Amino acid sequence: MFGQLFVKECRQTAKSLIYWLTVLILVFSYTSQLGELEIDGEPQKGQQEYGYKLSQDPAFLMKSTLGQLTEEYVRKRYTTYPVGFYKSVTLNEEEDQRIGEILQETAGIGGRKEAERVMEEWYAATQPADETNPAASAITGRLKVEPADGLTADRFHELMEEVDGILGGGSDYNEANRKNNARVPMTYEDAVREYDTLIKKDRLSGGYARLFCDYMGIFLGVLPVFLATTRGLRDRRSRMQELIYTRKCSSLTVTAGRYLAMLVMLTIPVLALSFIPLSKCISYAGMAGIAVDLWAFVKYTFGWLCPTIMIVTAAGMFLTELTETAVAVLAQGVWWFAAIFGGVQRLKGGMYGWNLVPRHNTQMNWQGFQDGFAQLAANRIFYAVLSLLLVMGTAFIFEQKRKGRLHIRGKILAHRKNKS
Repeated sequence: MFGQLFVKECRQTAKSLIYWLTVLILVFSYTSQLGELEIDGEPQKGQQEYGYKLSQDPAFLMKSTLGQLTEEYVRKRYTTYPVGFYKSVTLNEEEDQRIGEILQETAGIGGRKEAERVMEEWYAATQPADETNPAASAITGRLKVEPADGLTADRFHELMEEVDGILGGGSDYNEANRKNNARVPMTYEDAVREYDTLIKKDRLSGGYARLFCDYMGIFLGVLPVFLATTRGLRDRRSRMQELIYTRKCSSLTVTAGRYLAMLVMLTIPVLALSFIPLSKCISYAGMAGIAVDLWAFVKYTFGWLCPTIMIVTAAGMFLTELTETAVAVLAQGVWWFAAIFGGVQRLKGGMYGWNLVPRHNTQMNWQGFQDGFAQLAANRIFYAVLSLLLVMGTAFIFEQKRKGRLHIRGKILAHRKNKS
């Protein structure tokens, strides 16, 4: 019975215009974001740049952060990203005075004129820039300000949190973003080590599979809700509810069959698209004479992306069955917006948290992935379990409606299972 229902639901999904629109959007998102993906070769000596890394030196972090605060204090404008979008903040007189007091305590800078003098002296001493490596120059040439004597790390972090609060949050001074201030250019040796990690520990395809999941996860964090909602409302529009209510299948069987069918049909195009970057990895590995993990994209798709598909689909089914409206689309849109822009500072991976859409916007940073793996696994398991609970909740609501209860829009007579 379940197998027949599952196959029928797959056929129904395949006939849905919304489903094929979803597939087209996924294809478009892949081609626009990863369509020109090229496998990065081994770093060569004399390259203009090798990227950057984060310094682990606490003193350097303090100097870089205080340098940025000094510059913004002089300009009287502060950059923040409270919900992922750029925002320029201008403070009132009282708030501006407090920032000045914090600079006095942390850097010994007494007022805006002294801050201007510190900036002028720094840039006069550090110019001209390194014209052979403009990216490195842009990083190393940023203002650095020595901390005041006696300033402890704890007090520094406490005051930077206060600065972030004054600015309204989302600044480079809060705990999550502060470490990004300590960026330093990578050396050739750093780049070689990172490349070796990608080849030996990630077997090349592992890193690109994470990058694939990063981009696909953005769209899969919202698209499945449209399919789930339209599928749930279709029976009502076609007046098939009463017929469905009288079927012998249990409510859980009907709900689970429909849910599994949508999961399978949504996962198939994702797996199909993953063969494109996998083929590029295989081609590069063949030329470079290195081993590649042939199953990396499959493992990451099921472990990383499927829980997102599961929870978005389950939430759409639950809210649609409960309200008999398309409110699930609005609710998921709000959740998706918060998830995407709430995780904007975690793009490079290693800080996955409980976000609906974990981010890892690089094929590198294997160590960050390893450091955050336990949290990522907990995240994915949590959403998978929550989705199953929502499916069970959907089945419960469905069963109550079969018995003539919980009607939201219009009355449907109680229906009992046909025992004959």
